[in-house]
Amino acid sequence: MQLKKLLVVVDEKHNRHPALKRAVCLAKQSSATLEILLVNYESSFDGFLSFSKEKKAEKDSYLANKKKWLDSLVQPIKEQGITVNTTVRWNKVYYKEILIFADEIKPDIIFKSAYSENMIKRLFITNSSWQLIRNCKYPLWLVQHSDWDNNNICVALDPLHTSDKPAYLDNELISISQALSKVLNISADYLHSYAAMPKPQLFGGEQSEAYEQYFKGFVKEHTEAFEGLLSHYPEITKNHQFLLEGFAEEVIPNFIKQHNISLMIMGAVARGSLDNLLIGHTAERVLESIECDLLVIHPKQPPTHGDTK
Repeated sequence: MQLKKLLVVVDEKHNRHPALKRAVCLAKQSSATLEILLVNYESSFDGFLSFSKEKKAEKDSYLANKKKWLDSLVQPIKEQGITVNTTVRWNKVYYKEILIFADEIKPDIIFKSAYSENMIKRLFITNSSWQLIRNCKYPLWLVQHSDWDNNNICVALDPLHTSDKPAYLDNELISISQALSKVLNISADYLHSYAAMPKPQLFGGEQSEAYEQYFKGFVKEHTEAFEGLLSHYPEITKNHQFLLEGFAEEVIPNFIKQHNISLMIMGAVARGSLDNLLIGHTAERVLESIECDLLVIHPKQPPTHGDTK
């Protein structure tokens, strides 16, 4: 993973800008350029009157003031020797403009502060973080409201592809984690969780024995897949490999607390729109339960050669 261009989405409605702080930290270590984006929209400038010269002049002045504010925000960063470019865009649909701008500049990572919103808002598709998780094809670093303590990275792997993830995505997650681990000078842990079908309450006798055989086979399958994947990476030692029983949205938050994780890296594959609308995918559910940052990776085009590493 190359770190040459980092896109930071800034929200002027908030006084704190943790996403900007994270990006600055990474830019210092990698000499990457920072692209700072502010998306604005004011309904009073739209409609029939927006075609008048006076209204257009007011809108231009409004955006110019936003640009001045953004430039003043990043001036201390420039004084640290970091190359910073600022852009102000106009769009009623916030997340779409982020995706449009990202396609124009093609960043290596997009940084955005993650502001939690409740389920009712999500049903009306107003959660920009959720929309970006679903639709952003670039690595998306969602930053929580806490100081960066530069502790371990944790990578969630899915070697059996139970979440419809392509096989090569796990290798991509490992590659990205190793690159960030080297740049930030922190270690990375690799985790896979599995949840077997629960044992029925009324089982007994032969049925109970059959379930035990099923469970042993289930655990063996996941163990062999996890160890087989990581066998291609001898640099990842056993003390950084964790195979845990339980659902990801339950196991991962507990692991993060116990191991003092600063950054969680997960792959995400958008499936049916109704499924995503109602419950989201694992990455979103984990985001709601963790207190560290989350880096979401969507699969790129599959490799054209036989080697998946």
